Amino acid sequence: MKIEVSLLDGQKLQANFGKHQVISDQSVSVGGDESHPEPFDYFLASMPLCAGFYIRKFCEARDISTQGISLTQEHSTIGEDKYHKRFSIKVSLPEGFPEKYKKALLAAANTCTVKKVIQAMPEFDIQIAE
Repeated sequence: MKIEVSLLDGQKLQANFGKHQVISDQSVSVGGDESHPEPFDYFLASMPLCAGFYIRKFCEARDISTQGISLTQEHSTIGEDKYHKRFSIKVSLPEGFPEKYKKALLAAANTCTVKKVIQAMPEFDIQIAE
């Protein structure tokens, strides 16, 4: 997938890909006006959104209602390295959710593509376009 980024006014950036666009901004402390999430916030949101997708698919395949299901993610720093993070996603299930499916539901959430790519330790290459 090709993503093209344009620099907008202030600290705003716009990413265009396919039929979509995402605008990011920065906090006031670094010159932004906080009118949009920061790029790292989009990254953080991608993980529980992805897990939620797999949870929905799991439930739909078994004709289980998704009403009342929600996910909450928190992250913390591990040790002194501010980039070494621990992510914790908690899945809240409604009363009456079938007990026999709880472990399988978590297994489905763990198939999240975002998580798998991060765990595979992607490589990055940034260079000047010729």
